[in-house]
Amino acid sequence: MSTGITRRDFVNGIAIAVAGAAGIEWARTHAADASSTEINPPGRDGLRGSHSGSFEAAHRLRDGSPFDISRAALTERYDLAVVGAGISGLAAAHFYRQRRPNARVLILDTNDDFGGHAKRNEFVVDGQTLIGYGGTQSIDGPARKWDGAAKGLLEDLGIDVQRFNKAFDQGFYAHWNLNQSVFFKKEVFGVDRLVRRPFGTWKELDEDPHDSRALRAYLDQFPLGAKARSQLFEMIWSDRDVLSGKTPRQRQGILEHTSYRDFLKQYWDADDEVLKFLQTRTHELWAVGIDAVPASETLTLPGLKAQRAALGAEPEEPYIYHFPDGNASIARMLVRKLIPGIAPGGTMEDIVLARFDYAQIDLPEHAVRIRLNSTAVDVRNVDRGVEIAYVNGGNVARVAAGDCVLACYHAMIPYIASEAGAEQRAALHDNVRAPLVYVNVAVRNWRPWHKLGVAYIDNPGGTYSAALDFPVSLDGYRFSADPSKPTCLHLMHTPTAPNQGLNMREQYRAGRARLYGMSFADFEREIRDELGRMLGSAGFDFDRDVTAITVNRWPHGYAYTPTPLFDDPAHQTRIAKQARQQLGRIAIANSDSGWDAYTHVAIDQAHRAVMELTT
Repeated sequence: MSTGITRRDFVNGIAIAVAGAAGIEWARTHAADASSTEINPPGRDGLRGSHSGSFEAAHRLRDGSPFDISRAALTERYDLAVVGAGISGLAAAHFYRQRRPNARVLILDTNDDFGGHAKRNEFVVDGQTLIGYGGTQSIDGPARKWDGAAKGLLEDLGIDVQRFNKAFDQGFYAHWNLNQSVFFKKEVFGVDRLVRRPFGTWKELDEDPHDSRALRAYLDQFPLGAKARSQLFEMIWSDRDVLSGKTPRQRQGILEHTSYRDFLKQYWDADDEVLKFLQTRTHELWAVGIDAVPASETLTLPGLKAQRAALGAEPEEPYIYHFPDGNASIARMLVRKLIPGIAPGGTMEDIVLARFDYAQIDLPEHAVRIRLNSTAVDVRNVDRGVEIAYVNGGNVARVAAGDCVLACYHAMIPYIASEAGAEQRAALHDNVRAPLVYVNVAVRNWRPWHKLGVAYIDNPGGTYSAALDFPVSLDGYRFSADPSKPTCLHLMHTPTAPNQGLNMREQYRAGRARLYGMSFADFEREIRDELGRMLGSAGFDFDRDVTAITVNRWPHGYAYTPTPLFDDPAHQTRIAKQARQQLGRIAIANSDSGWDAYTHVAIDQAHRAVMELTT
């Protein structure tokens, strides 16, 4: 039996048929409008993110098996070598050449594409090009968070965030009567049931409805006991202040040092079913459940309405500053600027459909070269600068540079930079990234979503949350505004180990181990099952409707700010500074250096690293 889906693994741009789930042979096809000889990493589907071949050399070092670099010939010299072609590494190359315009730069990356977590996924379905994001989503809070170097980089690239006010169709969800919903999975809640929220706009919080009867009708559909439904109603609707009499400072202290789960148990006597329903509400932002996130970071969730008002929480900026491929467009604009001629155009609009000539990515005549599939295994200071050894295709090579920026994971640096002292190595290891999975599912139409009236499906008892792609159109690219036309579905999974007394870092480590042990078939099997159960009542048929799946697996996902729940903030500030301490001509960047997951942090840290080397 044919599944109707095409899974493609690529070697040097040539497609090969491979076995999928349940031993099925996937059809032989080409990716995203590319010829069989064209190198187009964004068009590769199947298991992406930390794909096979991208982490094995690093794990070998971790496991105590170093590479013999003594016989590797040193044949190239650059002004700057950058380890990591994510946004931080690319930004470092950009800032360095601003300071030294004639500098020659080599950027090494362990993956088969640049961008790091700014991952682009492409599909062609029934002749229509679909673009999805496989990592960092959006330019978050540009007016409030982006300043200094990060804001300047957007200006250098010609990115005007105000253009998203038009590019993002903010009336799309209301026009099609689409809203948020919750899927209750039988294994956890006793029944498979999709409940659509009947009030508010698609982005309006559950916690601030305007009609108590609509809220009660909504909650009455939940397969929870009467006590749990009653408690949820009060937590969402009432202005009850469970910290009445506390000063703002006392409130903040309690919220910062109490997990959201414990806050609900202690101050609301929350029913176990309430806690079960809310357990995953922090997954999307923190990649861990409510047992490991402080209540101070959950002020928009049930039970915290009065605290939100008492503390005067600032309103969030609209979440509309999104390229069709997320922040992969920022990475692509950086590469287009660094390597002239690699892609046509020069605007934030034409970058969306610009085809990159990967054959030009590592040519000796270019001042900036990006060498993919190359894992740095040794970085050390020498008399004339820095020498870097890396593995490519199983072979060890060496290059020299006057300066070096390590824009790779902090966790990798202790294994490749032997000059780091014991305290710095410990500080680098202290930053544990959150594992997560971003999935793009290309479908022939989104009629089931229209029929159900939903744009987002929360899945508190299951594996994947699911959403229609953001309604963004730029230049010649148009999102699917017709339910009968193809679109991308975006699914997210965060592996956790909840309610076992584990802190955030410990849960991240446990989740990472699970992700590395999962095959594409493991992911696809659960995607098939859950989408079928969520959407099946509206006519969704996986074999007929799904044309391709890209699983962006990130065992080392995003760096997150330590919270007072488990860490002393002052101590963590010292640890962060210690971790990014310069080592001779080696500076350290990446979002890890700022202990935060945002793109502007990665850019700011790149600028700081370059200034250390060039001032």
